[in-house]
Amino acid sequence: MRLMIGPLLAMFLLAGCLPYSTGAADEALQTVSSTLPQPEPQDRLLIESFLNQDADLPVSVEGEHHLTWWSWSDQTGSNWPDDDAKARKGQLGIETEAMTVYNEQQDMAVAEALQLEQSVLELQGSIQLVYDDEGGIAIHLPVELTPRVNLSDDTVLSIFITEDRAVDHHGRVAHHLVRDMMPQVGFSVEAKNTTETTWIVPSTHLEAAGVNFDEEPHGWHITLAFFGDLEGGEESRLLALYTTPVPTSWDGTTIGDFFVPAFLLVLCLVIASGAVMGSFKREKGMPRIDAQWTSQDPPVLQFRVVAGTQPLSLNGCSAAEPWSIRGGFKRVKISAGHKREFAIRFKRSESSDCHVSLNVEVEELGSWTQYLRLPSAEEALRSVQINTEKATDGGEA
Repeated sequence: MRLMIGPLLAMFLLAGCLPYSTGAADEALQTVSSTLPQPEPQDRLLIESFLNQDADLPVSVEGEHHLTWWSWSDQTGSNWPDDDAKARKGQLGIETEAMTVYNEQQDMAVAEALQLEQSVLELQGSIQLVYDDEGGIAIHLPVELTPRVNLSDDTVLSIFITEDRAVDHHGRVAHHLVRDMMPQVGFSVEAKNTTETTWIVPSTHLEAAGVNFDEEPHGWHITLAFFGDLEGGEESRLLALYTTPVPTSWDGTTIGDFFVPAFLLVLCLVIASGAVMGSFKREKGMPRIDAQWTSQDPPVLQFRVVAGTQPLSLNGCSAAEPWSIRGGFKRVKISAGHKREFAIRFKRSESSDCHVSLNVEVEELGSWTQYLRLPSAEEALRSVQINTEKATDGGEA
């Protein structure tokens, strides 16, 4: 309960601030932007993993920049886009269900051998969110690009828009999921020849990929990956890598946008204080219930209940099938601030988890059913022997 106090206060304070800050943010959205970051170190890998139909990663590599692809919407009915993933598979010549590539190479050692020691291009500019002619939010990247050396004619920039944590309507979860990919080739590859241009990801392109910055302004990243080779080379190398969060409308706000009349803050605090006092009273009155197995044959579950500032009664106890309690359950009363230990026996041990329900009644706070889930006695006691003794916390209602 204590963890809810901070968010509760923040909710009321933000309620007063939002009418003012939102107006400023909407107006700033026309020009909200962030500066392009510095390039990633030359020895950092761009790892792209193509998920299987269960959205499982084929490999996990720490410390590198990871993108994930999904190409199974037709087969699974997922609402994640898969057109770009299928196109990317074709570009990389991938035919297997799930695979990971490193700097567009299927072998990590080959990718590391092809890494350049020094940067071969300079990129300056910004990332902007703007409303386009279609009425949606587009991404504009006004940049200046200058190669430091001559690059191969097949040098290409891939712009990846990724979602930090994506969940489809079947409950699958993917991290750093590529929602949209757009290649760019309209820049000079000659040394010291600067190209001034604006790369654009249209709002229609983003909407088709399920990207909606109005509804979900946070949790997006943009990655710029230049692939090609030095002049005369024919390999596919990662020439430069840039990655940064997509800017939000809040990035354009100033501290002045959050000044609100003092009486609004006082009102919010008065309302919040009543809720906080109530939560403190409930928290202090709540009991703590712990349970652990003490025997496997017969299975015996030992309870330890510590009352809060209010007396309580345990009026009943039951177990979900296939577990069955031996004998009845006598009502247990515990005075405020006191503790009580008791045990219940089961007819036989089962291999499945044990689900126990306690009927708890606390004076002034009411009654409820407290659910506890414990691993089987055999598994729990074996874990205790291997590790250290560990009780299962029933938590609060």
